[in-house]
Amino acid sequence: MSAGGGRCMQVAAGLVLACFFGFSLGGDANAQDSSTVDAGQHFQNPIAKGADPWVIRDPHQARYLWCKSDNDRGILIFESDDLTTMGERHLVWKAPDEGPYSKEVWAPELHVVGDRYYVYFAASDGDNANHLTYVLESKTSDPLGEYNLHGPMATGDGEDGQSPNIWSIDMTLLNHNDQLFAIWSGWDKPGSDNQYLYIAPMSSPTELSGPRVLICDNDDYLWERVEPDASQRGLNEGPEVFKAKGKTSLLYSCGASWLPTYKIGRLELVKDNPLAPGAWKKLPEPAFQSTETVYGVGHSCFAKSLDDKQWWHIFHAKVGPEHGWNRALHLQPMNVSDDGTPLLGTPLDRATAIERPSGKSLSER
Repeated sequence: MSAGGGRCMQVAAGLVLACFFGFSLGGDANAQDSSTVDAGQHFQNPIAKGADPWVIRDPHQARYLWCKSDNDRGILIFESDDLTTMGERHLVWKAPDEGPYSKEVWAPELHVVGDRYYVYFAASDGDNANHLTYVLESKTSDPLGEYNLHGPMATGDGEDGQSPNIWSIDMTLLNHNDQLFAIWSGWDKPGSDNQYLYIAPMSSPTELSGPRVLICDNDDYLWERVEPDASQRGLNEGPEVFKAKGKTSLLYSCGASWLPTYKIGRLELVKDNPLAPGAWKKLPEPAFQSTETVYGVGHSCFAKSLDDKQWWHIFHAKVGPEHGWNRALHLQPMNVSDDGTPLLGTPLDRATAIERPSGKSLSER
């Protein structure tokens, strides 16, 4: 850690992967006070209001593509060449007025497979118990153009995954040995409200090809429970893949998203087949957790700087310690160890002046 207009962190060069985003940006009580920092060289958290961040470095153009829910009723994609701002807004899908995917559009993720873009999101008819996962597939190689809707995904039990189909949210993709897998947070049975992490193979980016497999228990450690007490239930959600130097990690959010104790755990893939029993090893300590000033941290995402020299960690945190879902987006540098382990450190205080990501934007070139 180095000094400069407040505490300032820099990341060592050269590592691997990408992703990020959240909700609305703009003038509000959570926006950074530009009078306290040199805006040309530094920024302060939070960078926006909202939750469930996601962005990718577009592999086809020099830009970031941020993805977010449009007030739980649609999908927005933003394009920007600055990781600290979302840029231009594009509505790519609007939910119908009624039906099984008309409400509660949650935590969309934009992924690139081949020359097409795919958005994975959870939606319902307005009743949370009916949340299932759907996929948008771009009609062309333009991520800002039109999309076709597929789903719901077969995230339940039975040979077809739909007998019955079961509650699912927060779906993400794992590409392992040129095979696609879907990973998500789901209930163990209809109506149970017990969230676990599941994985299933995919025959295409829009279809699962095998039954779901439980990745791990959700209460191996007290810190995974909604309260750190043996009488409380475990809760795992928000899985995100991080790959570096041959190691595959799965970061996940755990505990209660409405409490300041929400945190991030980590699993490592230790077998060649991610569906095999014991394929995922859970680490005994949280990978990232609250401090006295930044709390309720969760739903990680990771992006590289424009010059590929730095890794950045994006997550949401509660605006205040009271119960509820008033959250904002934070961005800070991170490291990766020699063996590919993501080193997230601790949340930086909101007063910290953080040096901007390295690499010049298109407007600066």
